[in-house]
Amino acid sequence: MTSLDLGRRVLRIGPRSRPVLLVDARSVALCAGLWGAIVVLGVFAVCSGPAAITPMEALAALAGRGDEYTSMVVLEWRAPRILLAVLLGACLAISGAIFQNLTGNPLGSPDVIGFQTGSYTGAIVVMLILGGGSTATMAGALAGGVTTAFVVFFLSAKRGAVRGVRLIIVGIAVSAMLASVNVWILLTATVEDAIMASLWGAGNLSGVSWATFLAALGGSAVFVGGALALSRPMRVMQIGTPFATALGQNVRAIQVAAIVVGVGLTALATATVGPISFIALAAPQIARRLARSDGLALGPTAAVGSLLLLLADVIAQRIHPDSPLPVGIVTVSIGGLYFLWLLLREGKRR
Repeated sequence: MTSLDLGRRVLRIGPRSRPVLLVDARSVALCAGLWGAIVVLGVFAVCSGPAAITPMEALAALAGRGDEYTSMVVLEWRAPRILLAVLLGACLAISGAIFQNLTGNPLGSPDVIGFQTGSYTGAIVVMLILGGGSTATMAGALAGGVTTAFVVFFLSAKRGAVRGVRLIIVGIAVSAMLASVNVWILLTATVEDAIMASLWGAGNLSGVSWATFLAALGGSAVFVGGALALSRPMRVMQIGTPFATALGQNVRAIQVAAIVVGVGLTALATATVGPISFIALAAPQIARRLARSDGLALGPTAAVGSLLLLLADVIAQRIHPDSPLPVGIVTVSIGGLYFLWLLLREGKRR
């Protein structure tokens, strides 16, 4: 039996005596609208640009019936880049939602706490000091992000517990110190190497291949699955730790697992394309406002993150076609506009 309670905006699917699935109807409609917008934007990204392609030509190329040039543009250049933007946008947004839930603070996102700065430090150490290649750079970024996460959580722990405000303050301090180290390393490098490292540090989706996308997809599937498994116990923890403990939850184990999943999602995205700010910070907040939910809202959050990163990449490529911008520059600009609007909105309320 399937029933729809419009007053509570809840879809109840299954027998009346024992519901199998409980879904927020507003979130379902919101996700459908957001993914529809992502598809439309993806079609625009495939067809527009210096090499203009009609939708029919793009479809023919996707079906394997296009000419050599169209197939190369659609299948080798644009399609993997679009899909990777959608995938990593979702990963960053889910990671931000997890950390904001754990800290109970909207500023508790990986880019504020310093994990992305640590990933950048690991990457440029490999690139500029050790002279490693692309695979070694990805490994260095992963190691830097994970190491920074452990340092931040170790320094912010007090009597075995980590508090949100303390974590954010320690994260900002560690991020500032690592940023200084990054600047020093860049200043001691040659001009060519420093430019290459700075381009990577701005977050860049150019040169993405199917191999890159498939590697990111395989890694993200594990962490996204973990996030879905943790979503329900983390919602219970939002009510309060004593309440969650009374229900039999192992709060410490859930927190540790959530930290591992959140760090893994951020480190994966950063190691693949470089640090991309704002998505993890703002996407969960935008999703909660749209869904009118105080919980994790992982579905709308992932969709908002995918849409934001894909939109930022489309803008970055087309704002100056002769010299495309790194996507990270656009995400920071959009983030600044968003928080300026948020500040003005809160000022009017008061």
